[in-house]
Amino acid sequence: MADEITWDEEQRSAALHSYDVLDTPREEDFDDLARVASEICGAPIAVVNLVDTTRQFFKAEVGLGVRSTPLETAFCRHALLLEDTMVVPDATKDPRFDCNPLVTDAPHIRAYAGALLKTPEGLPIGTVCVLDYNVREFSDQQIRMLRFLAKQTMTQLELRKRIALQRRLLLRTRKAEQEKTNFERVVRQSSDFIGIANERGEVVFLNDAARALVGLASDVQPPKSVIDYLAEADKAAFLEEIKPAIKSGNSCEQELRLRNFATGVEVPALFSMFPIKDGDGQLIGYGVVTKDITAQAEEAERKAQIMAEAAHRIKNTLSIVQAIVHQTLKNSPTLEQGRDAIVKRVNALAMAQDILMGAGNSAADIMSVVTSALAPHEAGDGRLSWDGPDHRLEPPQAIGLSLGLHELATNAVKYGALSGDVGNVKITWTVEADGRFELQWTEQDGPPVVEPISTGFGSRLIRRMIGPYFTGETTLEFPPEGVRFRLTGKLPPKSGTIDQ
Repeated sequence: MADEITWDEEQRSAALHSYDVLDTPREEDFDDLARVASEICGAPIAVVNLVDTTRQFFKAEVGLGVRSTPLETAFCRHALLLEDTMVVPDATKDPRFDCNPLVTDAPHIRAYAGALLKTPEGLPIGTVCVLDYNVREFSDQQIRMLRFLAKQTMTQLELRKRIALQRRLLLRTRKAEQEKTNFERVVRQSSDFIGIANERGEVVFLNDAARALVGLASDVQPPKSVIDYLAEADKAAFLEEIKPAIKSGNSCEQELRLRNFATGVEVPALFSMFPIKDGDGQLIGYGVVTKDITAQAEEAERKAQIMAEAAHRIKNTLSIVQAIVHQTLKNSPTLEQGRDAIVKRVNALAMAQDILMGAGNSAADIMSVVTSALAPHEAGDGRLSWDGPDHRLEPPQAIGLSLGLHELATNAVKYGALSGDVGNVKITWTVEADGRFELQWTEQDGPPVVEPISTGFGSRLIRRMIGPYFTGETTLEFPPEGVRFRLTGKLPPKSGTIDQ
């Protein structure tokens, strides 16, 4: 018996399974070991046997004809309890085996000799053994050879294990390299600015989008310091707010402006910076993800302009009402008729204001926007006319068009074709099947037009704000015969009904 058993069955089984050899096909190297054992010992049966918790698996066998048997009748399970080898000259006289079905019944095993297979940690996982149908002794030389063959078997198993480990490591390395390649590809192709700095804050990587955003060609060495990428006015905020937060281990996000080294333009961006740590929690660098928010900034500017226009409109409300009263009374035969017309036009002005304030929450169509915006100035004398197909507008487009028409009409009443007794304004628009849109405002027969020396808010509104809502452009001209305005752009696809 072994001097001391230092393992349990769970440990032993885990060691066996680590070789990943159970239920594998026959292999010539192991078959040769079984044949040599049979020949040296002169035994009809020889086995390279691996003993699991409920069965024994024969990696190689001679004279047996099966690959696996239950553990209950196995001779080798007893061998595991011994130090080195187990020899049974006559199983009928051994109390461990005299009642074993393999002894009492076919195939009537009588003799057994086996040498243990042991892991480098000393855990027994099987045997190289021989069995005989006759009672017999085994020579010392035969026992030594079984021990030698057991060592050779373990050498083969260890070699097999190392090869399998190397293959797994190779596959893992290849997978990691592929994942790294895929990650780098994703990072490089990302539309957002992505950069990496080392623990000293020196930039070591910029993706293609980052280089494009800050105007650096692929063959140009990027500036080392993160702060060099910021606009001069934002460097102080970075040093006071972002840098201390990052050094303390926190992420930080802030709107900053980046420098474009090629053009000198400052680009508004959402700047996100975070610490990168290793598995031990030690700081090894910094990551930066920055998104170009130029479009959002422009939209915010347009909204601010809308608010400014709202304030501007409030200041001009009294002058607009005064113009409505003046034009209406001048063209009304009676005071009563003039009063009714004034009420209608003031209500129309209120409706136009409602569209300006409410179109952002619901869709509108061209005709309703044009009608509501121009109705306060319509005297019924044919001097103000409009014509074109109906079509749905996106809410921002309805706002932009209402603003523009209201401003043009106000200027026409104050200074243009509608400011005198004669003169007219024509508004026409077309919509193509693909959504292309064109609107023209034409004034004629009014007072001679002189182009303004300075550009007021209204002109800036008409020239700069309306076009982007239609993904198009505007022109505002001042020929002597009358103001001309042209808007081109794109409308949403035509639907059967106007969204409510």
